[in-house]
Amino acid sequence: MKLICLDDDPRMEPALRRFAKQLGHEVQFHTASATFKAQIKCQAPDLVLLDLSLGQESGIDIIAWLAEAQIQVPIVLLSGQGDDLLDTARRIAKASGILVLGAVSKGQLVRDLPPLLAERSGGTAPLLIRPAAEPLLTPHELEIHIKEGRIEPYFQPIVSAADRQLRGAEVLARLRLPSGQILGAPAFIPLAESTGLILPLTAALFTRIIAVARDLEPLQLEFLAVNLSAATLEQQPTIALVRRLIEGLAGCCHVHVELTETARIADSQPVRELAAQISLLGASLAVDDFGTGYSSIRALTELPFDTIKIDLSFVAEMFDSAKARKVLIAIIALGHSLGLKVVAEGVETEAQWRVLIESGADLLQGYLFGRPMDILEFVRTRSAALNTTNRAA
Repeated sequence: MKLICLDDDPRMEPALRRFAKQLGHEVQFHTASATFKAQIKCQAPDLVLLDLSLGQESGIDIIAWLAEAQIQVPIVLLSGQGDDLLDTARRIAKASGILVLGAVSKGQLVRDLPPLLAERSGGTAPLLIRPAAEPLLTPHELEIHIKEGRIEPYFQPIVSAADRQLRGAEVLARLRLPSGQILGAPAFIPLAESTGLILPLTAALFTRIIAVARDLEPLQLEFLAVNLSAATLEQQPTIALVRRLIEGLAGCCHVHVELTETARIADSQPVRELAAQISLLGASLAVDDFGTGYSSIRALTELPFDTIKIDLSFVAEMFDSAKARKVLIAIIALGHSLGLKVVAEGVETEAQWRVLIESGADLLQGYLFGRPMDILEFVRTRSAALNTTNRAA
């Protein structure tokens, strides 16, 4: 593997060459950005080691240059100025479309860099692949799809952190086009919110959930979680929709309602009233995507939540950012101090699962336990898992 390092401290070169030699790599070392850029333009390497402190032109400038020149080479960030700066630089690179394999403090170079190089040499890093473009819908097309019953519920398992047993599922809206193509929520939910179609879309989704309630009964779910966007919360028909869902799932499972964009809605009197009514109906209330975006700590004091769902970015970054991991642990502690259950989203690895158990998370959701599935696949896979558990008991 060919490595290029840009670092204005020549004392780094012997250590890097030693690591590279042990792993069978070739290193080109540059102390000036001009020669570094010329080398990359001539022949792109397999990996770039980039120092952030370079004098007049910083590593941030180099990241911008790589992005502008559309040179999509994986990089490892180096810095002697602490983890916080490395974390910020990693986010800048990611936002610029640059794949960052790791961020290493120079104080921990001997410990942390060789494993990164060894991991890279053991396989190919993931490519930056742009997903296939989804068709753009017009409001009229979406309205027709809703009326024709093309909104479908997909179910993603939510498990107990302690034993990984199924406790519930989040219901996610999908749109099945006449061609058979399935569109994810980002392809049509924003359009529905901006054109006044979100309420009929929600009604259509709830109708489909109720229709499959009998199929769900053998799974012995404790709850189904559904999302209500801010665009529906000041509309009185919403409470009727939630009541109908609760009644339709009676005898099957409880209903958890996840509210999004809580910072926008926490001070709204109609939303307070609606949240209180939902709670009185017997549904649980969860604040979704807690910790980022429009999620708000103030909302915890304004609305009767009993569950926090931690935004998946904190789980994804727990091993890349010491700060993100500390915030994750702090959110769990905050939730428990308020008597709330804590759900962590985006769990994809066993290592993440272990950290979340140690940190006290109550429930977990993510690809480690199952992707969103249609009703047939969800019932089939979870029934098989339930039967295996019963036989073992």
